[in-house]
Amino acid sequence: MENYPEYCSKQKWLHWLTFVLVFLEIILLTFEVRLSHYLGGMFMIYLFHKSFGIVILMLTILRFIVIKEYGVPDVLPKDRKFQRILSKSVQGFIYILLIIIPLSGYLMSSRSLNVFGIISIPAIDMTNKMYQLFHLVHNISSFLLATLFILHIVGVSYHFFWMKDKVLQSMLKGN
Repeated sequence: MENYPEYCSKQKWLHWLTFVLVFLEIILLTFEVRLSHYLGGMFMIYLFHKSFGIVILMLTILRFIVIKEYGVPDVLPKDRKFQRILSKSVQGFIYILLIIIPLSGYLMSSRSLNVFGIISIPAIDMTNKMYQLFHLVHNISSFLLATLFILHIVGVSYHFFWMKDKVLQSMLKGN
């Protein structure tokens, strides 16, 4: 399969940059107490967490624009209907959560959002119940994203090690 379909270089960059930022978010929050010592306190942990969230949101919006412009390569054969449905569903829910999580994170805070100390986005005044609702949405969505993230990695590993096809290479190979 020499002419195996590939994602365009913009899609690859956006994919891997989003992966790195989501992974950094997981590291920040998993080791927040230890990292706060090295980063100068919890304020810096939350500054990075919120700032990375905004960057992830912007990258996700950019991904939609790139997908509209370049489309998505058909990396799975048409006869693998269940795999195609599962793959598209997981990817679709990941995209949705990459929008819901940063937005709910912003909305759950009653303070303005400081992005890398450069931009300040004013808080939206809401009732305490609304803040609590967005906090719940943020936490549940984050858990779902982590679950889908693992499922995505399992799926890619299945294709690479078991099926021995080029699904992983479609997101790796140079373009």
